[in-house]
This record gives sequence, structure tokens and C-alpha cells, in this order.
Amino acid sequence: MHFDKETLLTSFRTVPEIIEDYFKNIPAEYLDKKRSEQAWTIREHLYHIVSVQEMLLKRINTIKEENTPVIKPYFPENEPDRQKLFDSIEEALDIYKNFRSKQIELINELSNAELDKEAHHNEYISYNIPIIINHMIFHEYWHMYRIEELWLTRDAYFNS
Repeated sequence: MHFDKETLLTSFRTVPEIIEDYFKNIPAEYLDKKRSEQAWTIREHLYHIVSVQEMLLKRINTIKEENTPVIKPYFPENEPDRQKLFDSIEEALDIYKNFRSKQIELINELSNAELDKEAHHNEYISYNIPIIINHMIFHEYWHMYRIEELWLTRDAYFNS
């Protein structure tokens, strides 16, 4: 897979800061508002973003350390109660930034061969560290799009 490591890592590095800044705008009364039966709350979206960071760090390390890495699919419906994963938004954001620093530190230690190493993942036809980084960026922004919808979309226009 072709990728510009520096461009990708710049985006990867800044996502937590962008999300933290965005959360400063969201009034507390919107964090736990349930917009529909199937929609997550704003807090649940953020806590999910944060809760997967350790797993993704482990995936990067697995690809680095193992000769033939195998990655197990992850299903968010198996998460514990998302509302209770962290004590506060601030704690969650601190943990998120801490994991992102560890992820970037590990990625910066990798050789080109380690970056290009393919892992087996039943869900994807190709899976390596650049794909993981892209996936994390896209995943986090997808959740932020949902957070923005939950917060700002008027009821008449809201689609769960």
C-alpha cells in the first residue's frame, strides 16, 4: 500500500486534539441525550473511540512482534456499558491522548518492512499498519460526524 508516512502521522497525531477542542463546545446537557432507541449518545461515541485505543495499540504491536500476525475482528456490541467506561469526558480525553502518544511512538520505531507487513484479519482482504492508521482516523472522524449530528441536527432532520 502506498502512503506518505509523515502526512498520515500528522493527521493521526492531531485527531485527539481536534476532538478535544470540539468537545469544549458541546454543552453538558447534550452528552447523554438519547435521540432515538438505536442511536448512541454523544458520550457513548466518545467513550467508544477511547475504549478501542488500547486494542489498536496491541494490534500494531502484534504486527511488529509476530512473524505471521493474526488479528481477531472486533465487535462494539460486545463492549461493556459504554456510558460507564470512564469517570468523565476529561478523563476519557486524557486517556485517548495518552494512547495516541504511545501509538505514534511505536509506529515511529517501526522499520519499513514492519510497516508493510501484512496481518491476517478475517474481516479485511488486506491489513497492515498503514491500513490500521487510516482506519483509526476514518473511524474517529465517522464517530465525530455522528456526534455532530446528535448535537446539532434538529429533530425534524435527524435520522437515527
